[in-house]
Amino acid sequence: MSRTLLPFAAALLIAACGQQDSGPPPQSKQAAASAIAEAAAAVPSIEGDWRVAMIGSRDASELGMSAALSGGKAIISTGCLRRAWSYTQDRNVVIFTAMPGESSNCGRSPSGDEEAAYAAITDANMAIFGKEGKEASLSGTGGTLTLQRR
Repeated sequence: MSRTLLPFAAALLIAACGQQDSGPPPQSKQAAASAIAEAAAAVPSIEGDWRVAMIGSRDASELGMSAALSGGKAIISTGCLRRAWSYTQDRNVVIFTAMPGESSNCGRSPSGDEEAAYAAITDANMAIFGKEGKEASLSGTGGTLTLQRR
């Protein structure tokens, strides 16, 4: 009986080997480049006029702090007090560099909340967008700064 099953089992084994999953067809280079460009377009730009909504987990709406990001320059202002940074954005990766010559104290020292906001943006290296690009959380080793588009 084992002699009659052996050829049958061998035939099943050979048939099973021929039934390998071939997976999806390979993409052309143009299709792959198009998919990458589409994914990059899905990440909003950090440029625009924002209000500072949160500094870390604290509500910052009562501070009246605003952020303007345009042309590689970011300015955070509270009244006449302002700080400036240059920045670059590559999808969700952001890098801020302080521009001390572009800052103004207007005769007063920054509050603790303002200093926390400045530390957060100075050390930010990631922008996470929410609410269809109307909110951005900038985070890094200095904490998190949450912005809402105006």
